[in-house]
Amino acid sequence: MAPWRESVDKTAQADVDTLLNLALALVVQRLTVSGWLHPFAAAIKDDGDHFLICPEEKPGECTVKSNAAIAECYDALAVQRQDLRAAVVVSDVRLVGLEGDAVHLALEHSAGFALSLVQPYTLVRGRGVSLGPMSMVSGDRVTWPESAA
Repeated sequence: MAPWRESVDKTAQADVDTLLNLALALVVQRLTVSGWLHPFAAAIKDDGDHFLICPEEKPGECTVKSNAAIAECYDALAVQRQDLRAAVVVSDVRLVGLEGDAVHLALEHSAGFALSLVQPYTLVRGRGVSLGPMSMVSGDRVTWPESAA
């Protein structure tokens, strides 16, 4: 993950680290407690405060409802983007071809960059969640699209 770090300031680096740590801790907690993950978002305000956006959860919701929850997260972030430094939208995904589950973390920063991270996981009965190696590529700017910059 070094290349993106070289192109942004220390505040943006710290914001990314903070959001990833917060999001992954919540993911592990939710998967351990309920065995499933409903989409949510986390953000850092200009003043450094953090907050969560958690659309209504219903166990066993179909993908269409999960997609609606993701859209709800992005809508809420877009409305507040003038007061935010960074945001992440978190959702559960299926790894096609690998027959496994993963968490997708769509992270954006107001400095003008976006990262798409995938964190594979396995639920281990009686032991919680086992995380696999994370992968990262450039992401899409949704909360701060180029047209809003």
